[in-house]
Amino acid sequence: MNRYMDTTLGDRNHFLRTLITWFAIASFLLWLIYRMLMQAKLGLPIECFFMAQVFVVLLVAPYLAARTVHYDFLNTSFDAQSALSLLSSGQRLLRLLLISQIPIFCWVFLSTGAALFVTRVPFTKAFQMFVILGIYSLSAAAVGVWGAQVFRDALFSAEFATLLWCVLIGGAFLLNPLKRYVDDLQPFIPPVLHLNPVIVVCCIFEGLDIFRNPLLYELTPVPSYIFVYPKPWYLVGIWQMVIGGCCFLGAWQISRTRRYAT
Repeated sequence: MNRYMDTTLGDRNHFLRTLITWFAIASFLLWLIYRMLMQAKLGLPIECFFMAQVFVVLLVAPYLAARTVHYDFLNTSFDAQSALSLLSSGQRLLRLLLISQIPIFCWVFLSTGAALFVTRVPFTKAFQMFVILGIYSLSAAAVGVWGAQVFRDALFSAEFATLLWCVLIGGAFLLNPLKRYVDDLQPFIPPVLHLNPVIVVCCIFEGLDIFRNPLLYELTPVPSYIFVYPKPWYLVGIWQMVIGGCCFLGAWQISRTRRYAT
């Protein structure tokens, strides 16, 4: 009985330490990115705050998921893994994904609530941001789970996810080299905007137009073309769900293939 209580208390203390640690890391990243966005004058303070939230979720969520899946793999015997059915294997991955995101879910809830309390942002916009950040957390976590299955290393998985977000967010800047080979970039503008996770802030805060910013106006050809931000706002989230869903199915397929191969 005492041993069971000690184990329970130890697990609870470990969970609280993990929660506090990642809350502090996410808050520091939020402050750092927020200051950079404000320095670049990409929007109003509340708009830069929510953009910073997006960056933090995309950076932290994949590592948390990859770390949880990798730790579970190391601490689960080969026989126990082989005994899992196809459905049980998928359920196990999904459960690990959801558990890994508890710290980031709590952080998003508290940070969004603080923004709602401190500023005059409308409740509907804060709620929309909370929903989209939850979607981003799950989709980014799925990318991390896929990376954990492929690389078998949490850090490499997080680096791959970061590279993916850099490509999606920086797609507007990657159009410049493409101008040498394509006469008309207009067909490429909608996919670039729909796949960019940061654009959702421009969709929710309709007065925000980051591509009209003097800093970005000279770095990307997007302002030179006719473009409309994705509508409705959750359309960007749907594309992220598609990416996350493909990554999760890929991770599930890899786990099944390895089990049958061994």
